[in-house]
Amino acid sequence: MSRGKWPSLRTEFIYYIVPSFNGSSYLRHPALGDSALSWLDLDIVFKTQSIDGLILYEGYQKYGSADFISVYMIDGHVEFTFDLGTGTVSLRSPWTVSLGEWHRLWISRTGKLAVMRVDNQPEVQILSPGAFTQLSLPLSMYIGGVPDFDTVPTQIKVRTSFRGCIQKVTINDKPLQIVRGALSGANVANCPHPCVAKPCGNDVQCVPIFDKYKCVCDRRCNSSDGDQVSFDGTSFVHYTGHEVQQRITNGHLDISMRFRTTALTGLILWTGRSDRSADFLALGLQDGRIEVTYDLGSGETVLRYNTTGLPINDGHWHRMKFTRDERLSTLTIDNGTKMITISTGRLKQLNTNTGLYLGGTEDVEKSTGKRYRKGFVGCISDFILNTDYQVKLSWSTGRERVCIS
Repeated sequence: MSRGKWPSLRTEFIYYIVPSFNGSSYLRHPALGDSALSWLDLDIVFKTQSIDGLILYEGYQKYGSADFISVYMIDGHVEFTFDLGTGTVSLRSPWTVSLGEWHRLWISRTGKLAVMRVDNQPEVQILSPGAFTQLSLPLSMYIGGVPDFDTVPTQIKVRTSFRGCIQKVTINDKPLQIVRGALSGANVANCPHPCVAKPCGNDVQCVPIFDKYKCVCDRRCNSSDGDQVSFDGTSFVHYTGHEVQQRITNGHLDISMRFRTTALTGLILWTGRSDRSADFLALGLQDGRIEVTYDLGSGETVLRYNTTGLPINDGHWHRMKFTRDERLSTLTIDNGTKMITISTGRLKQLNTNTGLYLGGTEDVEKSTGKRYRKGFVGCISDFILNTDYQVKLSWSTGRERVCIS
């Protein structure tokens, strides 16, 4: 994108998934203002092509060295420099970061104390000098660079803009719309990423996760006849809409789907709690057989379909039906024998809040407590919840995601 009037750029950036900065780029955002007065948390995912470059900057005045914050690359290290009005201090990552790879940066400032961590590097922290504990930031915030480095305090060691991609900026737990929320900017392009090709289709949001992505379905994702989709062990769909959430929680659950696979193991479906407390439900393949594990809050229950001598990872289509009425659960494959179990304890409801994952999660091992190590490899179709809601599966437009009958 060439330098020009910002309104013309705004007509394009529905397509800007992950912005790329070329060393002369920048995006200007509204000021943080009082939202960073006493505390500030930053979570940034970035990929740099240069050992030097300004990632984020905001100050108190256009010229001079009053209150400011700055995140930048210098000699391959990440630095966070700030001033509360009583002197500048800096945090520096212990090690350099690799070029051309995604990295995650966490910064937390509470009063005079600041803490920083990059990827799995050791955490570093520092105390600001003097008595001041608050940060005043009334000017615009800049991402990726600034139009004029003469307005940047000389205490900031780098004098060049960022070269690379910035995938995510979260400020005080609120995701920043990096491009869409900008007031102005220049020379921003699209970073190469699978989401650019709209692999989730037009009606489903593609959310970048480093070099991968997840497809997030909201309330618009409802029925679509004949839907079928394939998963490769790392791809998945995340449903967060009310229609899905209300059907997977509480006392009753009915899951019906057709599937085809040759894999021995893999997570097919997951719902749990963000705090990873008791309640969860996992449905997947273990040793070529369907297994459902769930916990209503009073202990795990496992229901495994093993009535036949042959596993069902034979590459043919099978229909699976799982139902749970309070503590009583049943599992049926094709027209086979119905497996039945009763969960332990007195609790009868499944109280999850993560939505529903199909095909895997962002981190399968972490989500499932190492019950599964990878996602599902194979095809799924005719996915129905509680007999009345056909869940949309046609989130992919790429041929590699379409099941071949």
